[in-house]
Parts: sequence; C-alpha cells; structure tokens
Amino acid sequence: MFKAINTVIDRLESGAMVVFMAIATIATTLQVVLRFGFNISIFWIEELVLYSVICMSFIGASLGARYGAHISVDVLQAFVGPRIRRWLLIVAAVLGIAFGAALLYYGSQLFMSTLKRGVLSPAMRIPMAWVYFPIPVSGGLLIIRYLGLIREHWSRPAQTLAESIAQNKETLV
Repeated sequence: MFKAINTVIDRLESGAMVVFMAIATIATTLQVVLRFGFNISIFWIEELVLYSVICMSFIGASLGARYGAHISVDVLQAFVGPRIRRWLLIVAAVLGIAFGAALLYYGSQLFMSTLKRGVLSPAMRIPMAWVYFPIPVSGGLLIIRYLGLIREHWSRPAQTLAESIAQNKETLV
C-alpha cells in the first residue's frame, strides 16, 4: 500500500513540477518577446513567474527527501558501522518529520489567517492564501517521504555508506 501511495505522490509531484516549470518558462519567454520585440510589458508576469518558482521550491523539497538529495554530512556515516549508520539515518528522518510538521502546522495557520483576511496579491489580484498553500502541502509531503525513509531503513539490512552508494547507483541505472 505504501508503494502505491508513493507512486501516486511521485506522479503528482512530477506533474506539478512540469506545470510550474512550463508556466515560468512560457511566461518569461512571452515577457521577453513582448518587451524587446514590441516594447510592451505585461505587469503581472513577473509575479506569476515568482509564484511558480516558489511552488517549485516547496514541491522540490519533497522530491529531495524522496531521492536523498538534501544537504547532509556523510563524514560521520563513513566512520561508523552499519547498525549505527542505520540509527543516524532514522534520527535524521525523525528530524525531517519534525521540520515537515512545523511546515504543515505553521503553513496551515498562515494559509487560514490570510484566507480569512482576504489579502490579494499586488499585481495579479489573486488571494495570497493560495500563494502560501504550497507550504503546508510541502510539510505533509515531507512527513510522508520521511516516514517512508524510516520504513525503508528499518526494514532492510543495515549497510555501510559504500554499500548504500553502490546500491543507489544500481537502482538509478
């Protein structure tokens, strides 16, 4: 079941990343062509691109957790045995869950308070609450991803850092 949920989340995240990247690319290209080709500027495109990049960043955080691309210090893992390394990875995932929970809680608070106040964005005049919505979504996705990592590290045999790297290279090829 967890594998099916993970697959659905992967597809949704990948699709969202493609959509936001396409929006940012098309809008920027349109703005450049209009500005330099026709001396016309659409005032709200810069805001649209900014919000697209923000959404990509928050969704990318979950993708980074899924593929182990977040910044980490591997020096300690290289010097400890496989059993201690497993516990280090689990502790790191628990800290990731705490961070995701903070994003989920405080992002939800920000979303709800902004929605109640009815604040609009300066140029596009859309509710700012929807600009803040990716924050709690990212927190929820991070929690799911880190729970998956804990499950993975707990269920498979303990590995050294070199064994783990070799296994990851095999799965990527």
